[in-house]
Amino acid sequence: MHVFDSFGLRHAIRGEVQRPRAAVALPAGGMGGVARIASVSLLRQRQPFVAHLRLALAVVLSAAGFGYAVHSLWLGLSLAHALPYGDQWDFVRDYFDYLDGRYEWGSLFAQHNEHRIATTRVVLFADAILFRMRGLLPIIVTYASLAAIALTCARLSSRPGIERVTCAALAFGLLWSTSQWGVLAWQFQMVFPFVHLFALVTLVSLWRANEGNFALWMAIAVAADALAVFSLGSGILIIAPALLLLAWLRASRAVWSFALFHAALVGLYLAGYQRPVQSLQYSFDVITFLVTTAEFIGLPAAKYQLFAGLLGISLFAALVVHISYRAIVRAPIEPTYCVLAALAGFVLCEGLLVGYVRAGFGVGARHATASVVFWATLLAALWNMKQQKRARLLVALLAAAAVVAANAPAFEAAWREQIAFLTRVTDEVRGDIFNPVSMHRLYKPDWTPQAVARLRVLQLGPFAPGR
Repeated sequence: MHVFDSFGLRHAIRGEVQRPRAAVALPAGGMGGVARIASVSLLRQRQPFVAHLRLALAVVLSAAGFGYAVHSLWLGLSLAHALPYGDQWDFVRDYFDYLDGRYEWGSLFAQHNEHRIATTRVVLFADAILFRMRGLLPIIVTYASLAAIALTCARLSSRPGIERVTCAALAFGLLWSTSQWGVLAWQFQMVFPFVHLFALVTLVSLWRANEGNFALWMAIAVAADALAVFSLGSGILIIAPALLLLAWLRASRAVWSFALFHAALVGLYLAGYQRPVQSLQYSFDVITFLVTTAEFIGLPAAKYQLFAGLLGISLFAALVVHISYRAIVRAPIEPTYCVLAALAGFVLCEGLLVGYVRAGFGVGARHATASVVFWATLLAALWNMKQQKRARLLVALLAAAAVVAANAPAFEAAWREQIAFLTRVTDEVRGDIFNPVSMHRLYKPDWTPQAVARLRVLQLGPFAPGR
């Protein structure tokens, strides 16, 4: 009887109609296969949500990065003050010599403290001759140089689309951050954006020379190397990260060409070099040296700069070990994050040098440019290297934290205080008041009041017509 029941005959006898039920085939693996199918279905349902969440995060990060950058640019242009400050008065004396017919153009390469700052002198002369030393041109050049670094970092580390826009926004948020107020408010400090921009061009050109068109790219590399060296003394240190990059890329052809040119360049740099008097005060203490180096790297983190510096150095060390291991075992290496890591290495070399020469003085706001370049290139290299979604999320959040820290309100407050001081001194001089305390803060030498008075007579700088 049960055989007939299986075909539904019993129900037919009772006047009921029942259609045979279609058999349901279980996927391979039984109930385990059903679970896998359910899991895949759930993931497909979550994919649109995750994609929208990522897009929303990218939009928020882009808005924050560009927002901080635009605010900094507005501050830089609206607060720009033409009254020279600090070492810039040495250039003012050069310009007076130019007006008096005593300046020799070979003096563009003359030594300034430990450095030869020909590129900065060229821009300052252009501002003085063309715009009566109003000071706006150097500020624009500073922002443009930092923008070029930011765009290059974004180009090397990301794919076209919203990813590149977000990377560019975070790079601008760092590289135009108010932590650099000592550079963005002071025309003379173009030296710092210049040396890092030209170092980046050197490293990119060395990489491209290894890819093809060797003569052209090597010519660009050595030209950028010369500009870096004659922008700031630390440009000499570019040889270390450059050779490391060429070793990672196994570019043996470029090693000797670049090394020989750089050696000749250093020889020219040291020709007639005189050790500055203040360098006789340098002393070495291991603990102070290491702490100063770490604070140099973590400078934008303000009171947490030591911790941030140690974190940055640790991440950089891990990155170098990873790239070097892949180079040794001849595993594939993406050259773009090698270039970014090499530039971060250049900044670390600067930090080691600053750790020695500034051990007794500490680091200042003008050193923040090197620090933000370090973090921008390090984070860009990590983003480029890490393809796992969770790792990239961590890098993005770390970059966002760096942008927020580098734009803390305390930096803007210090910026505004400096500009208020320059404005007050300008007003005093217009009223024939040369406050000795103010003059000493402007620049320590005794001839500062006479230089300020001559600026007023010649209607230059803050005394130019229309200011």
